[in-house]
Amino acid sequence: MKVYLNEVPRSFIISGDGSYALIIRHPYPHYKHQSHIHLHSSGSANNGQGNDKNSLGSSKVLVEFVRKDLLNLSSYRDITPNRARSNKQLFGFLGLLHVGSNIYIGFITRQTKVASPMIGEDIYRIDTVDFYCLNSDEFDYLFNRSIEEEMGGAVAPPGQLEKDRLTTQYPASSVSKLLGSGSFFYSKDFDITSNLSERGVHISDKRKFTLVSDSPFFSRYLWNSYMINEFIEFRNRLSLPDRKQFDDNGFMTPITRGYAQTVNSYVNQGEECLLTLISKQACKKNGPLFGDWGCDDNGAVSNFVETEVVIYTKKICFSYVIVRGNVPTFWELVNSNKKSLLGSKKNKRIDFPRSFEASQNAFNRHFERLINQYNEVRIVNCLSDDPKSYKGQLDMRLKNHISSLNENYRKEANKNSNAIYKLSYTDIPLTSSAMKKIGYSSHNPSDIVNRLVDSIIDFGALFYDISRQEYIGKQLGIFRVDSFNSLAKADLISKIITQEVIELAFRDIGITADHDLYIKHSQLWAENNDHLTKITVSYASNSSKLQRSSDASTKSSVKSHLSKKYLSGVMEPKPSEMAMLKLLGRLQDQVNIVLCNPIHDYVTRELNKRSKEYSYDKDISIFSCTFNVNGSCYKESITDWIFPEGYKAYDLVFVGIQEIVELSAGQMVNTDPTNKIFWENKIKKTLTRYNSEGVPYISLWSGHIGGIALFLYVKETEVSNINNVEGAFKKTGFGGMSANKGGIAVSFYYSNTEICFVCSHLAAGLSNVDERHQNYKTIAKGIKFSKNRRIKDHDAVIWVGDFNFRIDLPIEQVKYLIDKKDYGRLFEFDQLNKQMASGETFPFYDEMEITFSPTYKFDHDSNNYDTSEKQRIPAWTDRILHMSRNNIIKQLSYNSVDSIRFSDHRPVYALFTMSVNIINEAIKRNLENELQEEYRENVGDINESLIASNNIHLLFHDEFNNKDLPPPSSELRKWWLEGGRPAKINIPELNNSGTEDGYIINPRLPSNPFTPVEMNEFVSKKSVLDFKAHE
Repeated sequence: MKVYLNEVPRSFIISGDGSYALIIRHPYPHYKHQSHIHLHSSGSANNGQGNDKNSLGSSKVLVEFVRKDLLNLSSYRDITPNRARSNKQLFGFLGLLHVGSNIYIGFITRQTKVASPMIGEDIYRIDTVDFYCLNSDEFDYLFNRSIEEEMGGAVAPPGQLEKDRLTTQYPASSVSKLLGSGSFFYSKDFDITSNLSERGVHISDKRKFTLVSDSPFFSRYLWNSYMINEFIEFRNRLSLPDRKQFDDNGFMTPITRGYAQTVNSYVNQGEECLLTLISKQACKKNGPLFGDWGCDDNGAVSNFVETEVVIYTKKICFSYVIVRGNVPTFWELVNSNKKSLLGSKKNKRIDFPRSFEASQNAFNRHFERLINQYNEVRIVNCLSDDPKSYKGQLDMRLKNHISSLNENYRKEANKNSNAIYKLSYTDIPLTSSAMKKIGYSSHNPSDIVNRLVDSIIDFGALFYDISRQEYIGKQLGIFRVDSFNSLAKADLISKIITQEVIELAFRDIGITADHDLYIKHSQLWAENNDHLTKITVSYASNSSKLQRSSDASTKSSVKSHLSKKYLSGVMEPKPSEMAMLKLLGRLQDQVNIVLCNPIHDYVTRELNKRSKEYSYDKDISIFSCTFNVNGSCYKESITDWIFPEGYKAYDLVFVGIQEIVELSAGQMVNTDPTNKIFWENKIKKTLTRYNSEGVPYISLWSGHIGGIALFLYVKETEVSNINNVEGAFKKTGFGGMSANKGGIAVSFYYSNTEICFVCSHLAAGLSNVDERHQNYKTIAKGIKFSKNRRIKDHDAVIWVGDFNFRIDLPIEQVKYLIDKKDYGRLFEFDQLNKQMASGETFPFYDEMEITFSPTYKFDHDSNNYDTSEKQRIPAWTDRILHMSRNNIIKQLSYNSVDSIRFSDHRPVYALFTMSVNIINEAIKRNLENELQEEYRENVGDINESLIASNNIHLLFHDEFNNKDLPPPSSELRKWWLEGGRPAKINIPELNNSGTEDGYIINPRLPSNPFTPVEMNEFVSKKSVLDFKAHE
């Protein structure tokens, strides 16, 4: 990466790591050291002072993303740091920082590699950051000397006083010092704000950078969000190919704050592994980020940290995530003895500046976000339970909020499909003496582990089999550790939980972890605690001082939650805290920078207008089916199942299987893929061998959780149209066998159409309708893809599964109606039909008319319904539903396959056609090039636009500039009234013609205009006066 500067008009070019560059220019720069300012536009002739236009445009920045071969660098000079002389080079672009009246471009210039979660994924600690002023040459002197020395020029040495003054007064120097303090990290290979569960495991030589920090949840860990948010928006407006180039050239560099470290260890008696621990501090909260504080109105809390442990070998990749944070309610620690600044424990108390109801709202928001991200949440509460202590007061408040949330859930669960889940917790009031006794050893205390082991098993862990390139385990829940300040105590509990997860997961998968692994795991957690404590306490110390001996502490705390400031109080923040304020964009004079992208905006508008030239709609065929195989591996032919209506060559094939295998109680990871592999291969071979076109099929994606499996196949000729494939999982309920119930979904783009396929297995039992309804809500809400996309966010959804809904009739009547094939009458008593008709379960989904017999429950290898002692009532448990925008899905058929009899269920299939939007990328790219050439002809070449000052207003051109906007509204005229008509309406009766004194509105009319009355609407002024006189 290199950076070039054109001095007048001032503009920068950042040359990326690939074939593209970023051009950045401020429209109204200030010149202090240039004598030829007259070359620039008249708008900046006064150094940008005293000019309204300059003031309005000060936060706007021109940015273009262009190929390097289009640039003319003849007027630019290379100001890239020289690695040999300064031991600096440009590693990453951090964005734009607005401080005072200036805007600065930030770069990482020194780094140290500290961690590698996987081979090919490296994490760097940021050691040095340099800033270049975009809109002023005042500070160019700081880097001019080294540049001119490298060019062989003689430079007079500056005076030391001047140098010290400029260095200390350089507005961005404090931020540079903060970022180089050793607590900030980034990666060139992946988005550092993400975890493995979110970004996925990618085993390949070419890694794909996937931006995650633009999602609502992971943006909380993005510490340069103020600097980079506009560039994220800029990037997301680019086409997919350009977006990839933007990332590959190094223009997207998310950074986070916390801790990261990798060490080498061993498993299976000598097999090498990488053990990594990554902690990320959140920076989203309004008010103090660290210290003895609670949450803000959005539920963001102080001291919130996500920690991930990753173990990587040549065969497997393991990941586990745990979070911690202060109690998410409004609280602060105050000293009740105003005469003592130090204050003993007896003098401390918890102050709750907001009402319980107001705090409950923030509390709910906090856990809604955690549940949306991590599915299930269990609180591990380490607060003291002594009601007389200030920590005991906070403990009582926490439990009251949990009870209130759960009570509200019980009330809303059956009314509102968006009601959040029941929140559970475990008390572990760990004392300081107990902490010292346990320590960071490789031995886990059984009394703590035993309280949590059930949830540990139920939540599972991410396990990826590298040789098979598939997930064999997913983390489906998270522990949130609460302690008073979320430091040492929370860290130790987190270490204990993650160690137990490693032991149980490795046991299930047959891996033996060497004792060295547990020793180093403990050491990493100890270092993590030391590092986080150091960087937390140093920034929290002053904020606590601000609240001591203050009669207005309650008012101050409210202000701190409501204001934009990071701290509140009467004391000035320390320089380090001021630097953090600047970095996060929380100073009062900091404004959001607006990026203007004239060429791209023009091309995008024209492309949207001419979309029919490069895109078209196409109908594709989809075969979907669901089958509960009852744990069997059927060796005979399944052509009747896969090709029930002739040997058609489907474009997409989606198969959902339930009870593919039984899961043992107490097992975290299902390690036996035998049945899953069997069915995946058997279906693929059948598709390829028997389709009428003779085309091969690709197994595009498969997923397996407990007893549920999902397989997605695509015709080989259609693979090029599919991208962004990702899967998601959700268990329902608790207990060792719970993974047999739940859901799997796969999301992908078919060219420009976003599709989701879902397979689920809901709760069994004739009377468990409410439980099945809750299962549906859990899956619909709990299945989540990247960027927090849900099932409902797709253009088209097909949902299959063993839904287990029954028929509410006696068995004799059901069999009688089946014999008569009176399926319409039978369907009236179908539980799912009733649920859908009332809008409860699967609202907005469609199901084709059922014209086949119930598919459950049969005797094995027979067409006879259940003849066992239980005599289960036949039911349509196996169903296929769909939903789409603009009705792009059309269902052709819906039936069962009676000839496949090895299970107690029958397979159910549906054939669909779907209208998908296909984009011809080659035609689109050619059209983009034509539009760019057209823009250059009308406005000028990119180099001319950047250097010629008379084009500055054209560069701010947007789609509204072509329209003649009307003058602003006044009391008499409104711009939205056509033809300049007046805003006041004309009432003929009030024209005051025909009478001597004119008419007015009858004052005796009632205030409600809809009240029926028998009197005139308008009366003469004289009659009103006469009436008043007689009163």
